[in-house]
Amino acid sequence: MAVSNCMANLRVCIDPGHGMSNRSPGKYDPGACAHGLSEADIVLQWALTCKWVLNNAGIFVYLTRDDDRDNTPVGSRDDMAERQNCTHFISLHCNAGGGTGCETYYRDDADKALATIVQNALLSATGLKSRGLKTEDQSQHSRLAVLDFNGPACLAETGFIDKAHDAKKLVDRDVRIRFAEGLRDGLLK
Repeated sequence: MAVSNCMANLRVCIDPGHGMSNRSPGKYDPGACAHGLSEADIVLQWALTCKWVLNNAGIFVYLTRDDDRDNTPVGSRDDMAERQNCTHFISLHCNAGGGTGCETYYRDDADKALATIVQNALLSATGLKSRGLKTEDQSQHSRLAVLDFNGPACLAETGFIDKAHDAKKLVDRDVRIRFAEGLRDGLLK
């Protein structure tokens, strides 16, 4: 009974980064691109997989976008989740710029537990190197708009799209499923 009460109260927003109107109205932002892949496409597949796995466990999931036409300005994604009464917010991204591995950003101690769950699920699913849990001020931006969410929030860099080894993991369906299952298990603990 405790698990079903927990699931009934758990409302997770999965935010596949970039996409339509991310930074400019009416313009598609593919994010980082390499090896014929785009960050926006990869993280959308990860988000859809997470929704499927978490929904099958009885967890409500809201996606900020579920295709490449949804208008999702970066500054309004946390508000979209709050309007859906989400309790948790996870933004998915791919890194680029010469490196390898996974890292997860959070703003403060209230967000760290969720960031830890996400980072552990990433490492277990991908087998990539841990670049660690990092605070927002360690990111390339002074502030991450998606972390304005009123509740636990984090931004996960799933791997480096421009590193062939990482990119292979990022497009692997089984890796996505393992991540989603690890996320589910972590959220339900």
